[in-house]
Amino acid sequence: MKKELKKQVNQTARSIFIYQIILTGVTFLYVLCKSTALTGGRGAVEGADQIGKVLLNHAMDNAGLLSLAGTAAGLLYLALRYRKNCMIKEMFHTWKPMKTSAFLAVFCVFMSCQAVFAAAASLAELLLNPLGYTLAKSVESASSVNTTLSMFIYSTLAAPAAEELVFRGYVLRRMLPYGKEFAIVISAVLFGLMHGNFVQGLFAAGTGLVLGYVAVEYSLKWSILIHLLNNLVFSDLLGRIAGVTAEPLKSVLEYGIPAAFFAAACVILFLNREAIGRWRRENRIGGRYYFYAFTTVWMILFILMEVLTAMNGIGKI
Repeated sequence: MKKELKKQVNQTARSIFIYQIILTGVTFLYVLCKSTALTGGRGAVEGADQIGKVLLNHAMDNAGLLSLAGTAAGLLYLALRYRKNCMIKEMFHTWKPMKTSAFLAVFCVFMSCQAVFAAAASLAELLLNPLGYTLAKSVESASSVNTTLSMFIYSTLAAPAAEELVFRGYVLRRMLPYGKEFAIVISAVLFGLMHGNFVQGLFAAGTGLVLGYVAVEYSLKWSILIHLLNNLVFSDLLGRIAGVTAEPLKSVLEYGIPAAFFAAACVILFLNREAIGRWRRENRIGGRYYFYAFTTVWMILFILMEVLTAMNGIGKI
């Protein structure tokens, strides 16, 4: 089992590594083409700083379209790479019906991660500020409101759907032969790392655990719906409302709602603690298998790439 598990994890991490390279590569190629057009193919020229600013503005103005193109290219790569595995049909298999009470319960637990995000951001500042550093750039990047139609479409519709297909569809299904808990944890960790943002990555990993549970116990369709609701309503819409709302209502939107979800989640988890414990006992896998997974070559390379990316979010005060 060890050899087969390491092989599967290594192949999966390699595919996600390439998928991530494709996502960022589209923007890189766009900037490269624009740079060639602006310099006339002459390489370094006078006014390079000004050209750099123009390129940055071009990339920012078209960030939504570039993200949509990168996501489409990444999904195409995975579809072609595993076209013979018939995974699409397996991804959308319904294990059991989702009752309204179950949906509300998992949604509250999912949304409680917002409070963890806020707490992690505050804790990071407490630790870094005395050293002269801040994660404000990372937090701003994670919570920024969309400014263009294409970015709105990407972040509220395309990104959550694509992320569910990739991490709760492709990754989770490939890991499922080694147990539900193992599959959920590996897909959640890769999902968190993929964001290349220390604070947002922690939030993504937490929500990934909930979404993974929904996908393996109910259906990928439900995890997609929850992810869409979060990005569309609770990230974008409430973010816009909070941006034009005066205190104290703004504080209620930014802190009160996550706190309410967190309190509800605590009650839900406490009341269901026996069922949760029983599920874990039935689906637990030995810790050594996680060691095998996280010491594969491509997993290590992926972790290093995303950690280095996340380092850019740390700045001096």
